[in-house]
Amino acid sequence: MSWTRKKRIGPLPPLPSFTPKFSEKYTKKRASNNGHGTDDALAVTRILEAADIPCCMVGTSALIFYGAARVRNDWEICVPAHLIDKAVALLQSEPHSATYHVAKPWDTPSSSLIHTWHRFKHCETNFSFVLVPDRDVHIVCEPSNFTRSLRGLPYPKLDVFIQSCLDSGDELQLCDVIDGTDLPEEWGEENLELDGTNDVEWAIEANERGRKSKNEKFANWCTFPINRKCRRAMWQSYVRTKKDRLD
Repeated sequence: MSWTRKKRIGPLPPLPSFTPKFSEKYTKKRASNNGHGTDDALAVTRILEAADIPCCMVGTSALIFYGAARVRNDWEICVPAHLIDKAVALLQSEPHSATYHVAKPWDTPSSSLIHTWHRFKHCETNFSFVLVPDRDVHIVCEPSNFTRSLRGLPYPKLDVFIQSCLDSGDELQLCDVIDGTDLPEEWGEENLELDGTNDVEWAIEANERGRKSKNEKFANWCTFPINRKCRRAMWQSYVRTKKDRLD
């Protein structure tokens, strides 16, 4: 017995009608530098610096600067915690309000306090950034702690950035920046404060700030380790095993 397709009686049903929905990231004009947004970020830093608000790139942007293979969503621009309100007001005032607008904060739990930070988007492109209080990344945001990219973007100096990873107990960032820079173990002994442990008191306060979000999904938020870890042990652990990760 051979199988044959049953003949359809009547007209074919209409094709489903739908309008595909794409995120704003793909529907708006691309950010500068082929979508990377480097010059857009530089423009924001110049606005802040002109108002005597020191700033530097942290988080994913700093990791990329130091050679880590990361994918960036928002640029994370660090400013002194006591100048956050001034920075927000500045960007919401003329003429800058014609270029940037306030956006909804991230509502997905992550390994940072990003859900508590002020978020802005470019009015015409898919460039976006957050303002990061320096206390939230355990960095003192002042020019003496900065280095500059070839374009002039401010970043934390390498020792400042790695020290913040150790002090906050952020081992994921620590691992990435060690792999990206391929530093020898001796460099840490010469440039870092490796005695003692991560800053547990800071971690407890940071976790508490994270739980104060109005979003109920963060009611039990606790991302920073509150158990004491030896800074030298953390450094040695990732430096001594980098070949296994890079080969």
